[in-house]
Amino acid sequence: MQKIKVPKDVEINPLLLTNVINKWGTHEAVRLAKLEDYYKGEHEILKREVELDKPNNKIVVNYAKLITDNATGYFMGIPVTYESDDKELIEKVFEILDANVEEDVNFEIAKSLSIAGRAYELMYADEEANVRFKQVDKKTIIPVYSNDIDEKLIFAIRKYQTEDILTGEKTEMAEVYTANEIIHYHAANGMFEEYERRDHYFGEVPVIEYTNNNELMGDFEVVLSSIDAYNKSQSDTANDFEYFTDAYLMLFGMQGTDKEDLRQVKEERVFLLPDNGKAEWLTKQINDQANENHKTRLQKDINRISQVPDLSDEQFAGNVSGEAMKYKLWGLEQIASIKERKFKSPLIKRLRMITHFLNIKGGQYDYNNINLKFHRNIPKNTIELVQMIKDLAGILSEKTQIALLPFIDDADAEIARKDEEQNKLIGEDPYLQQTVPPNNEGEEE
Repeated sequence: MQKIKVPKDVEINPLLLTNVINKWGTHEAVRLAKLEDYYKGEHEILKREVELDKPNNKIVVNYAKLITDNATGYFMGIPVTYESDDKELIEKVFEILDANVEEDVNFEIAKSLSIAGRAYELMYADEEANVRFKQVDKKTIIPVYSNDIDEKLIFAIRKYQTEDILTGEKTEMAEVYTANEIIHYHAANGMFEEYERRDHYFGEVPVIEYTNNNELMGDFEVVLSSIDAYNKSQSDTANDFEYFTDAYLMLFGMQGTDKEDLRQVKEERVFLLPDNGKAEWLTKQINDQANENHKTRLQKDINRISQVPDLSDEQFAGNVSGEAMKYKLWGLEQIASIKERKFKSPLIKRLRMITHFLNIKGGQYDYNNINLKFHRNIPKNTIELVQMIKDLAGILSEKTQIALLPFIDDADAEIARKDEEQNKLIGEDPYLQQTVPPNNEGEEE
């Protein structure tokens, strides 16, 4: 994908906006539409045409969706978690994240990255001055960067179309998001005209760009030709079997095979053939073993090149040890590691803009006090994990040990519940009241 770059101090006006949109063109939109179609099962095989009297099966084996769903589920199936020693800040942030259904937004963004290699999120304030964020259609966003070594995002354009429900009249619209304001345009006479400017309070361009990798490629984009070949092979196999069921009966040496004779044969299911006569079917010979070998090779190539394995394969049986599973998922783990590095920076930008907005409203928060943690969605041997945590007692803090458990979302809350239960138990047991020393921490001697 091309990058549009301009000088840092460029003046944003209708002429610049029109030139940027024209330079962006439609190539990227066509590519994104194709990748989205493949995910939805609208593959090239569906366009195949043959002669009218020949079978034309169009079978779609949707490896594109399988690859994306497996890669996304492995990477973002377990939501990102946030930790901070600043309890007031983390509570404020959680309120905003929950109000925006952050877990679902993150998953859908990760899925968009797997399909098309990039995704965009827009931060804004609603009518009640609450922070909002949502994923926006990647085909409508044009990012513009500085032309220096930093390649900083200077502004972003959201181009879309509106339609009057009564007249059906369509209007091209554009919004330009800078670090300080939002500039609104509509098209008139082939050019965009500005009609409104509004300030925003996020401190930087409120469009967050997510990328799957430096090449901005989706997870199945590299195996599109193999997916097409597999679909064609499956469809052709179905065609061959259809040819087989449409076989012709050949009669050798049989006299008087008029329509009446053939009708009688069909009804009585008996052939009266002369001494040298015979009957056999004329069928197309199918080399089934060669076909299956070809499809198996294609299937293995799709999994090997995309590095996303078929998790329904018998090699991922339930009795596989956790360590062995890691080696089987080695390729997928490398993809997930790249995704994590690329995903972390945009999430930090989201937190940075949230805290900036909260500080404008009177807060004194620092987004650096929040730590992000990603998780892999893989079955774990809980018994082995619990034993490992027991072995770490005295080496790691209780909070860190509890945080290692996959079924614990909030280590602090779990510790608080544990302390509450212990205090309740002490209060109900007179013997424990005498044997457990009081907690005098913080009292002066």
